[in-house]
Amino acid sequence: MNLIPPVIDKTLKKKEFNGKLIYESLLKETDISKENANKVVTDISRKIIAISSFVPYLTAPMIREFANVTLIQFGLIKERLQYTRIGFPRYDLKIIIDNNNSLESDIKILTHIKNENSNVEKLIKEL
Repeated sequence: MNLIPPVIDKTLKKKEFNGKLIYESLLKETDISKENANKVVTDISRKIIAISSFVPYLTAPMIREFANVTLIQFGLIKERLQYTRIGFPRYDLKIIIDNNNSLESDIKILTHIKNENSNVEKLIKEL
């Protein structure tokens, strides 16, 4: 029996959880050391196992949220900023899409994402 729920990928197919993908992603996207990346992945796996009876599946965004919480808990703030997901809460995005035509929605979404990314870049530079 697998202790970790399956991961639903962007094509909505179920795949087996693979901590190595998180490890590789952390090394690629952040300045984290290999040792800390290993610790983060181990901790994420433990956290997911602890809640597995409540969670029928995982998604990449859910796993990234686990990673970001773990990075904060380990005091890896710069790496947390580097690993952040830029975008919108689903509710806010739905409001923009529902209340604007397609071009207006696209412009608002793109402007928000570019501004958010710019702000994160500034915070990373401050560290």
